[in-house]
Amino acid sequence: MAYYTISFFIGFFFGVIPFSYIIARIKGIDLKAVGSGNIGATNLGRTLGLPFFFLGFILDGLKGLTPVLLAKGLTLSAAVAGAGAILGHIFNPLFHFRGGKGISTTIGVAIGLTPVTFIISLVIWVIIYLSTYLVSFASMIFAIALPLIALVIHEGQNIDRILLLVIALVVIFAHRMNIKRLIKKEEPKTIFWKK
Repeated sequence: MAYYTISFFIGFFFGVIPFSYIIARIKGIDLKAVGSGNIGATNLGRTLGLPFFFLGFILDGLKGLTPVLLAKGLTLSAAVAGAGAILGHIFNPLFHFRGGKGISTTIGVAIGLTPVTFIISLVIWVIIYLSTYLVSFASMIFAIALPLIALVIHEGQNIDRILLLVIALVVIFAHRMNIKRLIKKEEPKTIFWKK
């Protein structure tokens, strides 16, 4: 039990660091008061433009990749550390358990656990995004693609594939308001480079 507990809290520690929120505050902006009110990279990009999206995206991705690599180095559970990072990002206790949507952090975890699966899923994300400019829709498809592709190409251990499936469910839950707006055709399109 200690093996999994330590792995989880290593990931959770990294997950709660609100990089995009911090970047916005440095620029004098409270992300919770603008755009979607979300503290993740997408809202940062909507507010400050494409370069800031990439900065927040990379830092949030490192929140997932770093604990996975650290857990591997310490011979702990990389999958559980990844889960901790994602849950820490989405259910951030620093913001009353409301954080980002978890896509950037999920990407970092996927790179650490199943890199080939990540690349294929990323191509799918790019295709969906450029076809719709709906970040939320592309992100949910990306999350669903991860466990399916890992299963088809037999990448990773069983616990990794199970984690990716759980991640997909958590990401969809985190996007529940986006789903409602998508159904009503009210979800805003995001074209970062127009900033």
